[in-house]
Amino acid sequence: MGKLKQMEQQILDEWRRFAERRNDVEEFSEDGLLWRGEIYFADGAWHRKEGDEEERWLNAPRRLLILTKDLNDTEAWNIRQETGRQNKAVFSYQHGVPFIKNLRMWSYGLLQTTADAAPDFQTARNMEITGPFFETAPIAHVNCKKQCGGSSISNALLSSYLNTYSEFLKQQIALYDADVLLCCGCAKDTNLILDFVRSQYLTDLQVVPSTGEWIYYSPSTGKWVINSYHPSARIGYEENYEGMMHAFRLALANQTKDSDQKGGTLCMTTETKGNIKMNSIQEK
Repeated sequence: MGKLKQMEQQILDEWRRFAERRNDVEEFSEDGLLWRGEIYFADGAWHRKEGDEEERWLNAPRRLLILTKDLNDTEAWNIRQETGRQNKAVFSYQHGVPFIKNLRMWSYGLLQTTADAAPDFQTARNMEITGPFFETAPIAHVNCKKQCGGSSISNALLSSYLNTYSEFLKQQIALYDADVLLCCGCAKDTNLILDFVRSQYLTDLQVVPSTGEWIYYSPSTGKWVINSYHPSARIGYEENYEGMMHAFRLALANQTKDSDQKGGTLCMTTETKGNIKMNSIQEK
């Protein structure tokens, strides 16, 4: 086990012990750097072994950290084994819930988009492409609340957990040193996950103009933060994907342009892109 994974497990162990002292450890799900070892089917479900995920992460040109609220399940399991496959021995990448389909598409787009172009929706929508990509790409997935939840969580409850376990979450986020942080929590013009990242980790985070509040940037670190809906939110696949990737490509292009002209400071344009403005929706 490499140093990064050792430190990851240490944080999770300390988090669990703290939750135990609060009598709040029931159905505690560990998460983090997604495993890249053998995928196998046993006991009616798909599982995954540890592999070369740390090496892939450390050598990747761009690394993605997915931040979600909690696990929508009644039984805890290790999120690091996540593949998105339906629990059937004979499966198809084309079949799956919106949560995993969106994560596949978003991960593919955010890791492939450049200042010049973003993968088109038809390519990203092809689960035969994005399914295998999600199983091999440099991705970490962290739930802000480690205890299992339901199909939704109130902002009040999420805020309580963010405050109670803030030090552990901050340590886990900082550990990965990801280039792109996908904050999946925007609802009713509020994203508590993004707010946490801004207050506890990237304190100089600023919204990138002309991106419809999709994209935030940290000048001191060069990190990007995506102000995203929950992957299960009731919004069309194409609308969500196109809005996010158009905004990200524009942000990368502005950064490249300004880097050429001003030596690396993010370009603050005033151009508007009304078709990518974030719209308030109700989470599923």
